[in-house]
Amino acid sequence: MGAFRNNELFRAAALTLNSSTNHVAANTVNATTGQTGPIDISRISNGLLVVTAGNAPTGTSPTLAVFFDVLDATGTTWVQTSSATSIGGALLTTSGYTYGQLSNGYTLTNLGRIRWEVGGTTPSFTGVSFSIHGRP
Repeated sequence: MGAFRNNELFRAAALTLNSSTNHVAANTVNATTGQTGPIDISRISNGLLVVTAGNAPTGTSPTLAVFFDVLDATGTTWVQTSSATSIGGALLTTSGYTYGQLSNGYTLTNLGRIRWEVGGTTPSFTGVSFSIHGRP
């Protein structure tokens, strides 16, 4: 039997996503490291971001697009590396999950962030979780 190696880099759960904030790096605690701020992705070459909406969203025609950005070498500009539509190319419109590759043909830098856009009229998604898993 092989040994299990946990390559989870980031986990946040029970989040409420609406238009008041738009990215994890601002104030969400990483459950795997206990830190806030940008996500340290320096030890992986590619990864998987899984997004789960645990509850049905509220509002009229709600949509949730999730993106992954990396910080450039100057430390001043965030560059989107995920699909232009959303991670995995799919918007969430109800409870459920989506996922997407983090590399998407790009070389990852040392720091990343999860960003989202919520659309619709007074939309809110609750019970949202993010997790990033990677490998060297």
